[in-house]
Amino acid sequence: MSKSHWMIRAGDGINFMKSNYAVWGVKRGRGGSIKTLVQKFKEGDILWFFTSKKFCGKFIGMAEYTHMYDRKDEPLIKINTLTNAEQNWVGGEDWSIQIHYKNLYITLSQNIKVCIQHPSIIFEYEKYREQVEGNLIEHYNGYKFYAQCVERPFWV
Repeated sequence: MSKSHWMIRAGDGINFMKSNYAVWGVKRGRGGSIKTLVQKFKEGDILWFFTSKKFCGKFIGMAEYTHMYDRKDEPLIKINTLTNAEQNWVGGEDWSIQIHYKNLYITLSQNIKVCIQHPSIIFEYEKYREQVEGNLIEHYNGYKFYAQCVERPFWV
């Protein structure tokens, strides 16, 4: 099975690093466009989280996609989704689309830079690989061979 690599903008990275669970939230997008994009992810695909830094940031984490939930699909009782407070996220943004992952690697010390000048928050690596310093697939193989996954919350 071929794995796709997806790059996800995580703002300043603070909420990503403070997350209590292996879940990242994004907004739905106009007409649910972000949800439609996330629905293209397959279990086992690789997610690369990066900071914005006015379009030129760096990768802070890499993980394997497991599944997603939409807060709007649980209007009465929240069984599968988390509140911002439960996740330890600052701010009242509506991060409705919750992307679940496993096998997180923190990639800060490698200082892998990315410069994407586009308003979207999710990008297919193959379409934007020229905006990444280095080769994410080689980095992925290195992490899988040499590094250890971290557990959530790892910041405690």
